[in-house]
Amino acid sequence: MNYQKLTPEIGAIINDIDLNNNLDENAYNKIYEILIENLVIIFKRTNITNQNHIKFAKNFGNLDEPHHVYPHVKDYKNIVLLQNDGNNPPDTNSWHTDLTFKINQPFASVLVARAVPDIGGDTLWSSCYAAYNRLPNDMKKYLENLKVIHDFGDFRNSLAKNTSDEEAIKLLNENVHKFGHNIRPIIGIHPITKKKYLNFNESFSSYIIGLTINESNSLKTFLTNHMNKPEDQMRWKWSTGDMVMWDNRVTMHYAVSDYMPNYRCMNRITVVNDIRANKN
Repeated sequence: MNYQKLTPEIGAIINDIDLNNNLDENAYNKIYEILIENLVIIFKRTNITNQNHIKFAKNFGNLDEPHHVYPHVKDYKNIVLLQNDGNNPPDTNSWHTDLTFKINQPFASVLVARAVPDIGGDTLWSSCYAAYNRLPNDMKKYLENLKVIHDFGDFRNSLAKNTSDEEAIKLLNENVHKFGHNIRPIIGIHPITKKKYLNFNESFSSYIIGLTINESNSLKTFLTNHMNKPEDQMRWKWSTGDMVMWDNRVTMHYAVSDYMPNYRCMNRITVVNDIRANKN
């Protein structure tokens, strides 16, 4: 399978593959290998159908339930509909790893561009492997046994804005009860590569256990700044029909909201579990 690396750390384009045709198991296995190696894989101008979008994603694991905030594509409950413009600006324009506050953190996302603005609207991804590798050895040792509490972070904006304080409090409390918190080590180990990575993101990593609020906030600021380095990142300018898949365990991403008031529409499927990891 022909592919082209975008940077040494992260990103590859897979060429000459028609995702609307039937792919055999060997093809899916090769796509998986390229994903694990490069963290983010891109299929240009696929024009993939909704049915084949779902079929593709199912070959990597079980699909997530409908999103707790965003709507889904009509008749396709597993495809999240992400559409934004001047009247509906995005609320997740920050570095994040998807849904780390859930007990079962998703393995991967598969995102298709259905409508893109003429200018702006790029997405960036960052390697959490590279961020870990750049840490000084003493900092690696310090972080080794620390754990961080994750919650639904920036999604508070969707629940609390444009409503009364009373209704916002009700919604916030209901969602804390629904989604709760998760605890994850700051240094993670990838289940396939066994490589270490920084298991932290500014959107959902709320509190570092064992530290005071001031100490936790200081360390969070250090990690946030440390992980925002261009050498660890790739940036993709979308065309209609492009499809991107990424390993959500070892990447962060940032959808740049610089295209207002223009329209942007994306379809996303979240793959909950890595069926190939479970076979090992």
